[in-house]
Amino acid sequence: MKQFRLSIAVLLSVWSLAGMGDAKADNGSGVSGVKVEKSESKKVRLYTPTNVAPSGAPVEVVLIDAAGTVLYRGSVPAAKQHVTSFNLANLPDGQYYLTASSTDWWMSQGLSIRNNTLTVDERNLQQLTQPTVTAYEKNKVEVTLPATNISDASVAIYDDRNVMVYSEPISSSVRRFDLSSLPEGSYTFVVGPEQKRFSSRINVRR
Repeated sequence: MKQFRLSIAVLLSVWSLAGMGDAKADNGSGVSGVKVEKSESKKVRLYTPTNVAPSGAPVEVVLIDAAGTVLYRGSVPAAKQHVTSFNLANLPDGQYYLTASSTDWWMSQGLSIRNNTLTVDERNLQQLTQPTVTAYEKNKVEVTLPATNISDASVAIYDDRNVMVYSEPISSSVRRFDLSSLPEGSYTFVVGPEQKRFSSRINVRR
């Protein structure tokens, strides 16, 4: 997906159904039990369970098209279980992505509209949880990125002046780094794909 751009016109209507007792996801395919399901011909529902954001932060929801244009951006309160419905009746045929994220995770569900009919593409689901950056020896760290269908993740290391000292793609879920050649100080690891990046701080000591 390309760089996100804000859309001039909002092409969809959105409404929330908070705490619906008869509308429950099956703790299904998404990270933290978040799930996107088709409800009608061109409508979908986003289920966000009560425990989806342990930090108490709201869940950010974004709908974009294949060109990266932001069609909708909003948030779901973390205090309640929510079912947020999206009416996509005014959208033309094409590929779309409904993303949801908190401080701890990110997911993107692909949606296709063909012949005025919407399909939730379960094979086009990307998700990841916050990476861990762990020291395993002096000035050596291991980065673990729990992810599904993420092909464009990278790691960048910045010094305490916010100058990038290292960057490379991550092709596996676990990657080790030897920081022994770096000057003593505090460094920030920025890990993830373009759509969602997580940061952690590591100290290099002599």
